[in-house]
Amino acid sequence: MQRTIHLANASRVAVVAAALVVAFVIDQVTKAWALRTLSDGSSIALVPSLSLELHFNPGVAFSIGADVGAPLVIALMIIIAALCGWLMLRLLRRASLPGTVFLAIVAGGALGNVWDRISRAQDGPLTGQVIDFIAVEWFSIFNMADIFTTCGFVAWAMTSSPMAGIRSTQGDDRSAR
Repeated sequence: MQRTIHLANASRVAVVAAALVVAFVIDQVTKAWALRTLSDGSSIALVPSLSLELHFNPGVAFSIGADVGAPLVIALMIIIAALCGWLMLRLLRRASLPGTVFLAIVAGGALGNVWDRISRAQDGPLTGQVIDFIAVEWFSIFNMADIFTTCGFVAWAMTSSPMAGIRSTQGDDRSAR
């Protein structure tokens, strides 16, 4: 029995770690592609109002905090460290695996953007700019990390809401009959 519990925990950790790593790798591979393909200033139109074009973002969403620099990155690193700690706590407490995987996807995306700030720093430590390349004309310009952080958080919220628990157990309560 003890060995079965240990293997179940190990597989949960592996699934969560894989989700984080896959989100990070997809983000970095697509950014490398964007740098290689779009650095000449070209743009690839996909559909009306959606194109691929290279931009560098010194801030966070919508370039907020563009003038803050390294302190912004340090704050982001603290938040990501707290998120990773929360992931570990969820694993130890055997919280919902889908919810934990969604949070790992958030962490993977966040790490992708922080990695840009670390690895692309030119004006001192932690001053690199994030590579954005998915341009929605009427909205914003973003990258796969932004998609992972936003969609992962929304999916986590949807699976973690009290209504999600009610829906998933509805009809399973045989004691109510």
